[in-house]
Amino acid sequence: MVRLEPLSPSHLDHVMTWVNDREVMQYFANRQSDITRDEEATYIGGLVASNVDRAFSIFVGDEYVGQCSVNQIYWPAKNGRLFVVIKKDAQGHGYGRAAIEALLAVAWNELDLHKVWLIVRQDNRHAQAMYLTLGFNFEGLLKDEYRVQDRYFDMVRMGALRPRSDSRDS
Repeated sequence: MVRLEPLSPSHLDHVMTWVNDREVMQYFANRQSDITRDEEATYIGGLVASNVDRAFSIFVGDEYVGQCSVNQIYWPAKNGRLFVVIKKDAQGHGYGRAAIEALLAVAWNELDLHKVWLIVRQDNRHAQAMYLTLGFNFEGLLKDEYRVQDRYFDMVRMGALRPRSDSRDS
């Protein structure tokens, strides 16, 4: 259903279609002003060069629908943080779920991680329910963790361990 393509500077135009969309970013934006093209280009360049981040553009056929990544990879513990964003006109079609499933395959099979984690706004019950069906568990509550448009939001941390049948750590 979805195809993950390693993020590249050539994807900048795609990213700019959602990065300043307040509706899209309301659940995880922790900034107070719009991002310029130059700022985003610099950010993408850093992700591409990073040895602790693996970022992907999400496509359905030839249509760009969003971004996902494994970030903050801590190689000694074999864990990393997942992130996914679907642009507004592509939401509600299951692309986020499919992207997370594909990203979990990357985390387990290509990166050989033991654990992945993410944070989600406490009031985003729909996303939390989806993550639970994908094998994530609740790990804790982060009080006033994100500030969006002068409001603070609690975030829920959720994590998933590599399925035992895939375990290479034993």
